[in-house]
Amino acid sequence: MKKLTLLGLGSIFLLAGSSKAGPLIDFEASIGAIQQKPRGYVSYKPIQDVDKIDVKNDAHLGDKTKPWVKLKLEHSVPVVPNIKLAYMPMKFDGSGVLTRDINWGGRTYKANADFNLSVKLDRVDTTLYYNLPFVKTATAGKLDVELGLNVRTVMFDGKLNGTEKNTNLSISESKSITLPIPMGHLAVEVRPINQVSLVGELNYISYSKNTYYDYAVGLRLNSHGFVQTTLKPFVEVGYRHEKLKLDEESVKADLKVKGLYALVGVRF
Repeated sequence: MKKLTLLGLGSIFLLAGSSKAGPLIDFEASIGAIQQKPRGYVSYKPIQDVDKIDVKNDAHLGDKTKPWVKLKLEHSVPVVPNIKLAYMPMKFDGSGVLTRDINWGGRTYKANADFNLSVKLDRVDTTLYYNLPFVKTATAGKLDVELGLNVRTVMFDGKLNGTEKNTNLSISESKSITLPIPMGHLAVEVRPINQVSLVGELNYISYSKNTYYDYAVGLRLNSHGFVQTTLKPFVEVGYRHEKLKLDEESVKADLKVKGLYALVGVRF
């Protein structure tokens, strides 16, 4: 997966480099940091509700700050969609003392014993989208609306260490899933003046017992009008909220992750 991701990002950079020969290609790259504050529960092969581990009250998973990398390529070729790529690692670790016996992965973990929980939710976003025709032109560049499909590949890993009830031995059970999740995508940029933009993004899907969505809203400060260069730097700050309700391959989870973010980037 990492090799494929790097290969995809490298291809975009090559395309961007060739854009100087073709003025119909616009490229944007940004990198920054995002707060990740988890809430909710996770379980693996649960038998009843008490088998759900509350990630905050039971496992005391700590808040994290992780990198966020985004790339964007727009062109004027008819029919062919534009593309965005993004990568965000997400991993939480915590520990506590079980207040009740729980079942995780077919094993019974003993109450009143120490345990450790690790949850990883790394993701790669691949978004194909179109700009709504005529909107940007009709508003003199003050409004841009994007509609498309985002395929989010989530690399889930949940691991629980604790004490088995019947044997009093230390045990460890884990489960890994790689899920490509297609999501509807909407993004909006409102630019009342050249130097300031309000940006927003929504990804959403609901099917069977699964619901997954995230939204981000932010304020972007553009260098346009301040710096007269081919590269147009910008700074963006905002808030992101994500909800994942999952029922796949014996893993049941209902998680919310939210926090502030900050990005720096360039357009050219």
